[in-house]
Amino acid sequence: MEAGFHAIDSDWCRIAFQRAPAPLVVCDSASLRVLGANACASATYSYDPDEWADTDLLRLFEPADHERVRAAVAIAAREGEAQLPALPHLGKHGACQRCRLLCYRLNCDEPPLVMLAMQDLSEAEEAQARLTHLEDVLGVSQEVTGLGCCCLNLTTARLTWSAQLYKNLGLAPDSVMPSMEHLLARVHPDQRPRFAQAIERCIVDGETFDTDLHVTWPDGSEHVLRATGHRIAGDPQSPHWFACATVDITEQRRLRDQLLMAEADLRHAQEIAHIGTWAADLRTGLIETTSAETYRIFRIDLQAEDGTGGPFTLDQLFRRIHPEDVPGVAAAREHTLNTPGARYDHRYRIVQGDHEVRYVHSQADVVRDEDGKPLRIVGIIRDVTDLTRAEQEIERLAFQDEVTGLPNRVAMRRHLDEAFGASQGLDEPVAVLTVELARFRDINLTLGHLNGDDLLRDVARRLRTELGDQVHLARTGNAQFIAVLRGVRAYHAGAVAETIAHVFESTFLIAGVRYEIAAHVGIALAPGHARNPTDLLRKADVAVHQARQGARKTMMYDPAQDPYDPQRLALLGQFRNAIAEGQIELFCQPKVTMATGAVIGVEALARWRHPQLGMVPPAEFVPLIESTELIHTLTTAMLQSSVRQSHAWRQDGLALPIAVNLSTRNLTSGTLPGDLRSLLAKWNATPDWLGLEITESSLIVDPDASIAQLNALSGMGFRLFIDDFGTGYSSLNYLTMLPVDVIKIDHGFTTNMLRDRRAGAIVKATIDLAHDLGLSVVAEGAATREIWDALLACGCDEAQGYYVAPPLPAAELPGWMRQHALRHRGAGTTH
Repeated sequence: MEAGFHAIDSDWCRIAFQRAPAPLVVCDSASLRVLGANACASATYSYDPDEWADTDLLRLFEPADHERVRAAVAIAAREGEAQLPALPHLGKHGACQRCRLLCYRLNCDEPPLVMLAMQDLSEAEEAQARLTHLEDVLGVSQEVTGLGCCCLNLTTARLTWSAQLYKNLGLAPDSVMPSMEHLLARVHPDQRPRFAQAIERCIVDGETFDTDLHVTWPDGSEHVLRATGHRIAGDPQSPHWFACATVDITEQRRLRDQLLMAEADLRHAQEIAHIGTWAADLRTGLIETTSAETYRIFRIDLQAEDGTGGPFTLDQLFRRIHPEDVPGVAAAREHTLNTPGARYDHRYRIVQGDHEVRYVHSQADVVRDEDGKPLRIVGIIRDVTDLTRAEQEIERLAFQDEVTGLPNRVAMRRHLDEAFGASQGLDEPVAVLTVELARFRDINLTLGHLNGDDLLRDVARRLRTELGDQVHLARTGNAQFIAVLRGVRAYHAGAVAETIAHVFESTFLIAGVRYEIAAHVGIALAPGHARNPTDLLRKADVAVHQARQGARKTMMYDPAQDPYDPQRLALLGQFRNAIAEGQIELFCQPKVTMATGAVIGVEALARWRHPQLGMVPPAEFVPLIESTELIHTLTTAMLQSSVRQSHAWRQDGLALPIAVNLSTRNLTSGTLPGDLRSLLAKWNATPDWLGLEITESSLIVDPDASIAQLNALSGMGFRLFIDDFGTGYSSLNYLTMLPVDVIKIDHGFTTNMLRDRRAGAIVKATIDLAHDLGLSVVAEGAATREIWDALLACGCDEAQGYYVAPPLPAAELPGWMRQHALRHRGAGTTH
């Protein structure tokens, strides 16, 4: 070693120099020749100790760095020390490592010696690179996961925030100095003390925390952060770090709240609608559901089911189904499983633990694998007990009579429609028996409706007992029952009607008193009497009406006695237009005196010349309109036509009175005298132009009002006739009170007087009675010479009939009268 190396020639320096863990090299600051190197330098640069002598220092560096090394040595020689940052160092064999170069002056000689220490930075740089990479990864991970962190060095009290923490607090990165005060400031005031306490406990006691924090961002928006805190110890005795991680769960909380709300709404909706969801795993036989309503419907307690608390199975479900409904449920399920695309849709009953029966409606679809094999059934179930019971009640109200419990008219008609529909052209006969209680209204008015209802229930009970289940019995009206017989039983309808009549042969107990209750039964058969239910019911009603009119217990429908032809009802609808369009014509039938044959007047008769049907007989339309307000229209038309015709005849010198028929409604209207007075004034006519005919039966509807009206008409000067005398039921006492002038004997007596001795006696007695009362007599129905002679022999005053003349159009009457006058003069005084 050269003299210049004496500076480290002492033992302790030499030992320190040689054993130093870092490479050390001593060089001449002027020539940069290496004067010595320690063992670490030899090992680092791969030089043997003897190879260092006179080695140029610059051989250890890249040529590009030579000037920098030369300058650093010169500075150290002049100022005492110098350093260069990391730069490549070259070994003997070209190996390279990065080291920081530290230069120190060793003495004050000229030129001074300089010692160079090489600090290896390779591992540190690699560690720094790895650290930088990890920080980048951590930053990206925090940004992706939204996890923000703050770390507090408990030794140095240095606090750092990650960039994501700034974002979680709504702050721009590095916008505020990281501090616990800034962290707590963002937390909602209600949670701030609790959060600060949690941090303190974590730092002091190591108690971790995991909590949700409501924070307010600078823009005013509200967010929720999940915050987790831990204490990290460097060694068991010294806690070095506190770390707090946060993540923004605002959207997660919003979705969770929405999900909870949706679940609550669904649960409430299912509870309101009594609908539950369910799913069944066909491989395990387990029911999978989270629907509380499904559990409620089936009364399932998962904690107590079979004492095990295990899952609910299909077998357990089937044990809750009503035994009568199990086959139907199983069949519907098998059909759905074996039929791709089919939906399970079935209503059945379940029996709950308290033996209460509930109705449920289940619908489901089958989930299949790729091969079409059923895997699961997913569906809904609804408690339809209230709905089913409401439907049953509606069914009962719609089809059951509330008083008797029997089927009502709607149910009977449906049964009858089925009978006609099922019979396919009525190969199977059907019979309808209409039963009407006589004077039932009197029972209601006398004893009250409650007692009337008791009677109806007793009648229904007796009829059901006697007729049995093979007869469809219904209550169809206030006091009406209908029995429908089908098949072979229809052939015995007459016998069944007698059985029904027998029911009423014994008395009924009403309000503690026994009463005799009569009933009438009308029978109609299909296909004999009708081809459809409506016609069959109508004809049974006609039959029972005929039975009531004839005071008979039972009666079979007789077409010959049915005056209620639907075509005639159609005529009723056309009648009003018929008058307005002039289809009603005035016909007149002459009346003559029996003694001389002279024509003394005519009776006005209405004839309907229908544009399609031709001449419609009065018997077909007059009875229909007599019960309606149209009778006033017809009477007014006949009175006007009669006065108009009488006026025309008088203009031609024919002064002939015309008698017009009045109905009960005309007589009791109260307006007839005033109407007649106006009509006569219009034509400048007098009451002797008209005669007014009133049927005897019309007088008994309201005798007092009728007598008052007749007195008024008689006082006006009208000649009054009682028509059809002998066919009514009025007392003869009324005859003494009526201001009538003429009695007309009904043609029913006159046409039979020659072959029926009793009819002849009535004719004779009526003529004598009228004469004794000072009244004239007109005999209707004088159809033959023999009847004429018999009437003449009885002292009859006047006659009309086909022997005299048929009803003639009013325009033809003058011509007939001329011919009649010629015949009358040729025949003398005899007719």
